[in-house]
Amino acid sequence: MTQYDDPVADNAAIELNGDFSGGEFIYLGLDEIAYIKPVEENGEPAFGIFAADGEQIGVAPEYDLACAVSIQNDLYPVSVH
Repeated sequence: MTQYDDPVADNAAIELNGDFSGGEFIYLGLDEIAYIKPVEENGEPAFGIFAADGEQIGVAPEYDLACAVSIQNDLYPVSVH
């Protein structure tokens, strides 16, 4: 079982201490979360992999592959609709 299969870890609350400014809030999850959303790559449908700051860090032809690549790079995949 990986850390992503643990229902307790998946539902653990995040405790935030202090106030976040808009500039600081963008870095929350920067090294932990990969946002997956549909994109178009070379005229074909694909799934983009994005960092928390909005930078595209990868692309995959299928959603499951985008999630797998994220996990292999120690990022937790989150779907963006």
